[in-house]
Amino acid sequence: MEPTEQPPYCIALQPICDRTLRHVADKLLYRSHSGATVASIEDPFLATVRSYSAAIYEVGIENLVGDRMLLFTAPLEWIEQSGFFELPAGKVFAELTLDFFELPDALAAMRRLRATGYSIALSQTVFEKNPEVPVSEVDLIKVDSRRPNLEELAERFRGQGPRLMATFVEDQASLARARAAGFDWFMGFVFLPPQEVKESGRKRQSNRNVELRLLAELNSTDVGFERLEALLAQHPHFCLMLFSKANSGAFARGNRRIENLYDAVMRLGLERVKTMASLLLLNRNDPIEAVQVRMLLNRAAMAARIAQRLRSIDRDTAFTLGLFSRLAALEGVPMPALLQGMPFSVPMQQALLKREGEMGKLLDVLDAHETGEVAHLKSAVVAKLNEDFVHASAWTERWLIADHG
Repeated sequence: MEPTEQPPYCIALQPICDRTLRHVADKLLYRSHSGATVASIEDPFLATVRSYSAAIYEVGIENLVGDRMLLFTAPLEWIEQSGFFELPAGKVFAELTLDFFELPDALAAMRRLRATGYSIALSQTVFEKNPEVPVSEVDLIKVDSRRPNLEELAERFRGQGPRLMATFVEDQASLARARAAGFDWFMGFVFLPPQEVKESGRKRQSNRNVELRLLAELNSTDVGFERLEALLAQHPHFCLMLFSKANSGAFARGNRRIENLYDAVMRLGLERVKTMASLLLLNRNDPIEAVQVRMLLNRAAMAARIAQRLRSIDRDTAFTLGLFSRLAALEGVPMPALLQGMPFSVPMQQALLKREGEMGKLLDVLDAHETGEVAHLKSAVVAKLNEDFVHASAWTERWLIADHG
């Protein structure tokens, strides 16, 4: 009898923010079927080993999430079989499920895990089903923000030691309610980049158009410095950033001071300038948008990695394609308006507008992985996409640390 192929799966990182909306942790998600928004796992041990291997052994937690914490669902097998739970203590919240507390010595096992150095995360439903679990021996309690008695639940757990995290925070109203209830951390779709343009009432200003054209020029395959210089001249704040960075101790060479844009770009390197521009021009000092921009950069970096295996799309073109494919929604303007004045080829414009051609297919693959709708893809292809996602996340983390450090 031939072995059956395992169903495709996707891994993803979902951001978690604190009360100041600072990105402080990530939940490692596993999505096992088309359209899954939560894990649906027939073999929890196999599923966890897959995502564990991809995320941890490939790049390491530090490269994946920087100084943030990682929230990771710990299956029964990892607790029962010594030697399997090898995630680095101090960086991880081990989330224990309801099934875990069916073990006869569940509390003792939880205490051993915590004594090893792991933080313990539980859902509020665990306490509802198992009132004997001591709140004081838990580090994070997850509460579904859609619960009508949200405030009552927050009051029950507040002041007993654990952080309180509101989950399923879908929009600004849900976020405001959870913050008012006194929750410490928040997780939900409110922090994810928008996929569709919604009427925002926002008007595009001329300087914003310049900023986006500058971003497009920096990410083009053939950067024309005359065009770039003309655009930079219209954004003096970014020019000051370039000069300051180029003349900083990390980049200064001898006593030679950089005083022109060309030398500043050459000293810093085009990839760093691209990243600086992305962070500056995409982030309007909105903390939620700062998280969304990180994920947008992940998407662009993932597109670039996929393109490295293709002959039909240049890596830099793919990066720009991935970046701008979600930018219209983030900007709150229709894609045709966003593309006005952009130095894009007809094939790229057709891909962004209509998902046509090879570049359109690349965007379809990115969309499928983001939503978990990968049933039409072979398992080997999805596994490669998971690898691309992990390495893209590590690339984004590296550049964000480099330019914020």
